[in-house]
Amino acid sequence: MLYYLLLVITFAVGAYAAHSALIAAPADAMQGNVQRIFYFHVPLVWVSFVAFIGGALMSIRYLKSRRMADDAWARAFIKTGWAFTTTVLVTGPLWAKPVWGTYWNWGDERLISFFVMWMMYNGYILLRATIQDFEKGARIGAVLALLALANAVLVVAAIYIWKTASHPGPVFVQKAGGGVLDPMMRRAFWLNFSAFSLLFVCILVAKFRFETAWTVYNEHDE
Repeated sequence: MLYYLLLVITFAVGAYAAHSALIAAPADAMQGNVQRIFYFHVPLVWVSFVAFIGGALMSIRYLKSRRMADDAWARAFIKTGWAFTTTVLVTGPLWAKPVWGTYWNWGDERLISFFVMWMMYNGYILLRATIQDFEKGARIGAVLALLALANAVLVVAAIYIWKTASHPGPVFVQKAGGGVLDPMMRRAFWLNFSAFSLLFVCILVAKFRFETAWTVYNEHDE
Protein backbone atom coordinates (compact mmCIF):
# COMPACT_ATOMS: atom_id res chain seq x y z
CA MET A 1 0.00 0.00 0.00
CA LEU A 2 2.79 2.41 0.91
CA TYR A 3 4.55 1.61 -2.36
CA TYR A 4 1.48 2.49 -4.41
CA LEU A 5 1.10 5.72 -2.45
CA LEU A 6 4.74 6.50 -3.27
CA LEU A 7 4.00 5.89 -6.95
CA VAL A 8 1.09 8.34 -6.86
CA ILE A 9 3.20 10.99 -5.11
CA THR A 10 6.03 10.45 -7.60
CA PHE A 11 3.67 10.85 -10.55
CA ALA A 12 2.17 14.04 -9.11
CA VAL A 13 5.53 15.62 -8.29
CA GLY A 14 6.92 14.49 -11.65
CA ALA A 15 4.05 16.06 -13.59
CA TYR A 16 4.42 19.35 -11.73
CA ALA A 17 8.20 19.26 -12.16
CA ALA A 18 7.90 18.65 -15.90
CA HIS A 19 5.49 21.58 -16.24
CA SER A 20 7.85 23.82 -14.29
CA ALA A 21 10.86 22.83 -16.39
CA LEU A 22 9.26 22.85 -19.83
CA ILE A 23 6.69 25.63 -19.53
CA ALA A 24 6.83 27.75 -16.39
CA ALA A 25 10.57 28.41 -16.15
CA PRO A 26 11.91 31.11 -18.49
CA ALA A 27 14.33 30.25 -21.28
CA ASP A 28 18.00 30.82 -20.56
CA ALA A 29 19.31 34.09 -22.01
CA MET A 30 22.28 32.47 -23.78
CA GLN A 31 21.32 28.85 -24.40
CA GLY A 32 17.63 29.29 -25.08
CA ASN A 33 15.15 26.47 -24.63
CA VAL A 34 17.74 23.71 -25.01
CA GLN A 35 18.96 24.62 -21.53
CA ARG A 36 15.77 23.03 -20.16
CA ILE A 37 17.51 19.66 -20.51
CA PHE A 38 19.56 20.78 -17.50
CA TYR A 39 16.55 20.28 -15.21
CA PHE A 40 16.57 16.58 -16.07
CA HIS A 41 20.27 16.01 -16.74
CA VAL A 42 21.68 17.10 -13.38
CA PRO A 43 19.15 15.21 -11.20
CA LEU A 44 19.87 12.09 -13.27
CA VAL A 45 23.57 12.47 -12.46
CA TRP A 46 22.72 12.90 -8.78
CA VAL A 47 20.66 9.72 -8.47
CA SER A 48 23.27 7.78 -10.46
CA PHE A 49 25.93 8.53 -7.87
CA VAL A 50 23.56 7.82 -4.98
CA ALA A 51 22.80 4.45 -6.55
CA PHE A 52 26.44 3.50 -6.97
CA ILE A 53 27.29 4.54 -3.41
CA GLY A 54 24.37 2.44 -2.21
CA GLY A 55 25.56 -0.49 -4.32
CA ALA A 56 29.05 -0.26 -2.85
CA LEU A 57 27.75 -0.07 0.73
CA MET A 58 25.50 -3.09 0.19
CA SER A 59 28.44 -4.92 -1.37
CA ILE A 60 30.52 -4.26 1.75
CA ARG A 61 27.66 -5.54 3.90
CA TYR A 62 27.44 -8.66 1.76
CA LEU A 63 31.17 -9.38 2.06
CA LYS A 64 30.80 -9.17 5.84
CA SER A 65 27.48 -10.98 6.28
CA ARG A 66 27.23 -13.22 3.20
CA ARG A 67 23.50 -12.52 3.33
CA MET A 68 21.95 -12.81 -0.12
CA ALA A 69 19.50 -10.02 0.74
CA ASP A 70 22.45 -7.62 0.91
CA ASP A 71 23.60 -8.82 -2.49
CA ALA A 72 20.08 -8.35 -3.85
CA TRP A 73 20.15 -4.75 -2.61
CA ALA A 74 23.58 -4.25 -4.21
CA ARG A 75 22.31 -5.53 -7.56
CA ALA A 76 19.18 -3.39 -7.29
CA PHE A 77 21.18 -0.25 -6.55
CA ILE A 78 23.72 -0.81 -9.31
CA LYS A 79 21.28 -1.84 -12.03
CA THR A 80 19.02 1.10 -11.22
CA GLY A 81 22.03 3.40 -11.24
CA TRP A 82 23.12 1.98 -14.58
CA ALA A 83 19.74 2.87 -16.09
CA PHE A 84 19.97 6.45 -14.85
CA THR A 85 23.59 6.75 -15.98
CA THR A 86 22.63 5.55 -19.46
CA THR A 87 20.00 8.28 -19.57
CA VAL A 88 22.66 10.83 -18.57
CA LEU A 89 24.71 9.72 -21.58
CA VAL A 90 21.68 10.47 -23.77
CA THR A 91 20.61 13.82 -22.32
CA GLY A 92 24.18 15.14 -22.12
CA PRO A 93 24.93 14.97 -25.86
CA LEU A 94 21.45 16.31 -26.69
CA TRP A 95 22.27 19.35 -24.60
CA ALA A 96 25.88 19.64 -25.76
CA LYS A 97 25.34 19.62 -29.52
CA PRO A 98 23.39 22.89 -29.92
CA VAL A 99 25.34 24.67 -27.16
CA TRP A 100 28.93 23.54 -27.71
CA GLY A 101 28.73 22.29 -31.29
CA THR A 102 29.47 18.62 -30.65
CA TYR A 103 27.70 15.63 -29.17
CA TRP A 104 30.83 14.27 -27.50
CA ASN A 105 34.42 15.33 -26.91
CA TRP A 106 36.87 12.46 -26.44
CA GLY A 107 39.44 14.98 -25.23
CA ASP A 108 37.33 15.93 -22.21
CA GLU A 109 38.64 14.08 -19.15
CA ARG A 110 35.35 14.57 -17.31
CA LEU A 111 33.34 12.94 -20.07
CA ILE A 112 35.81 10.09 -20.42
CA SER A 113 35.86 9.36 -16.69
CA PHE A 114 32.04 9.25 -16.68
CA PHE A 115 32.03 6.93 -19.70
CA VAL A 116 34.57 4.63 -18.02
CA MET A 117 32.35 4.51 -14.93
CA TRP A 118 29.38 3.51 -17.09
CA MET A 119 31.46 0.79 -18.76
CA MET A 120 32.55 -0.59 -15.38
CA TYR A 121 28.95 -0.99 -14.31
CA ASN A 122 28.20 -2.61 -17.66
CA GLY A 123 30.94 -5.06 -16.71
CA TYR A 124 29.31 -5.66 -13.33
CA ILE A 125 25.95 -6.49 -14.91
CA LEU A 126 27.56 -8.72 -17.54
CA LEU A 127 29.63 -10.51 -14.91
CA ARG A 128 26.62 -11.24 -12.72
CA ALA A 129 24.73 -12.57 -15.72
CA THR A 130 27.48 -14.92 -16.91
CA ILE A 131 28.94 -16.48 -13.73
CA GLN A 132 26.98 -19.65 -13.06
CA ASP A 133 27.95 -19.97 -9.38
CA PHE A 134 25.62 -17.41 -7.79
CA GLU A 135 27.63 -16.92 -4.58
CA LYS A 136 30.90 -16.66 -6.48
CA GLY A 137 29.33 -14.05 -8.74
CA ALA A 138 28.15 -12.14 -5.67
CA ARG A 139 31.66 -12.09 -4.18
CA ILE A 140 33.37 -10.99 -7.39
CA GLY A 141 30.59 -8.52 -8.10
CA ALA A 142 31.01 -6.95 -4.66
CA VAL A 143 34.71 -6.37 -5.28
CA LEU A 144 33.99 -4.90 -8.72
CA ALA A 145 31.34 -2.61 -7.21
CA LEU A 146 33.95 -1.20 -4.82
CA LEU A 147 36.44 -0.65 -7.64
CA ALA A 148 33.76 1.04 -9.74
CA LEU A 149 32.91 3.35 -6.84
CA ALA A 150 36.55 4.45 -6.70
CA ASN A 151 36.21 5.52 -10.34
CA ALA A 152 32.93 7.27 -9.51
CA VAL A 153 34.81 9.34 -6.93
CA LEU A 154 37.26 10.28 -9.69
CA VAL A 155 34.34 11.42 -11.84
CA VAL A 156 33.25 13.82 -9.11
CA ALA A 157 36.82 15.00 -8.52
CA ALA A 158 37.27 15.56 -12.27
CA ILE A 159 34.80 18.45 -12.09
CA TYR A 160 37.29 20.33 -9.93
CA ILE A 161 40.55 18.95 -11.34
CA TRP A 162 39.99 19.51 -15.06
CA LYS A 163 38.58 22.70 -16.52
CA THR A 164 37.55 21.89 -20.08
CA ALA A 165 35.84 23.71 -22.91
CA SER A 166 33.02 21.17 -23.09
CA HIS A 167 31.28 22.79 -20.13
CA PRO A 168 32.23 26.48 -20.35
CA GLY A 169 30.77 29.37 -18.42
CA PRO A 170 27.78 29.45 -16.10
CA VAL A 171 24.81 27.21 -16.71
CA PHE A 172 22.35 30.05 -16.29
CA VAL A 173 22.72 33.59 -17.62
CA GLN A 174 20.06 36.10 -16.67
CA LYS A 175 18.86 38.63 -19.22
CA ALA A 176 19.47 41.41 -16.74
CA GLY A 177 22.97 40.12 -16.03
CA GLY A 178 24.35 39.01 -12.68
CA GLY A 179 24.58 35.63 -11.08
CA VAL A 180 21.24 35.43 -9.24
CA LEU A 181 19.24 32.44 -10.42
CA ASP A 182 15.70 33.17 -11.60
CA PRO A 183 13.25 31.94 -8.91
CA MET A 184 11.24 29.96 -11.47
CA MET A 185 14.41 28.26 -12.69
CA ARG A 186 15.40 27.43 -9.13
CA ARG A 187 11.98 26.00 -8.40
CA ALA A 188 12.01 23.94 -11.61
CA PHE A 189 15.41 22.52 -10.71
CA TRP A 190 14.50 21.50 -7.17
CA LEU A 191 11.16 20.06 -8.24
CA ASN A 192 12.90 17.86 -10.80
CA PHE A 193 15.58 17.00 -8.27
CA SER A 194 12.82 15.76 -5.95
CA ALA A 195 10.90 14.01 -8.73
CA PHE A 196 13.89 12.02 -9.96
CA SER A 197 14.86 11.14 -6.40
CA LEU A 198 11.36 9.76 -5.81
CA LEU A 199 11.44 7.92 -9.14
CA PHE A 200 14.77 6.41 -8.15
CA VAL A 201 13.28 5.07 -4.90
CA CYS A 202 10.29 3.59 -6.75
CA ILE A 203 12.46 1.80 -9.29
CA LEU A 204 14.94 0.68 -6.63
CA VAL A 205 12.26 -0.96 -4.49
CA ALA A 206 10.73 -2.71 -7.50
CA LYS A 207 14.17 -3.86 -8.63
CA PHE A 208 15.01 -5.18 -5.15
CA ARG A 209 11.84 -7.27 -5.15
CA PHE A 210 12.77 -8.68 -8.54
CA GLU A 211 16.36 -9.42 -7.50
CA THR A 212 15.13 -11.10 -4.31
CA ALA A 213 12.83 -13.35 -6.32
CA TRP A 214 15.70 -14.08 -8.72
CA THR A 215 17.93 -15.06 -5.79
CA VAL A 216 15.29 -17.46 -4.46
CA TYR A 217 14.91 -18.97 -7.93
CA ASN A 218 18.65 -19.57 -8.24
CA GLU A 219 18.87 -21.11 -4.77
CA HIS A 220 16.12 -23.59 -5.63
CA ASP A 221 17.68 -24.23 -9.05
CA GLU A 222 20.95 -25.23 -7.39
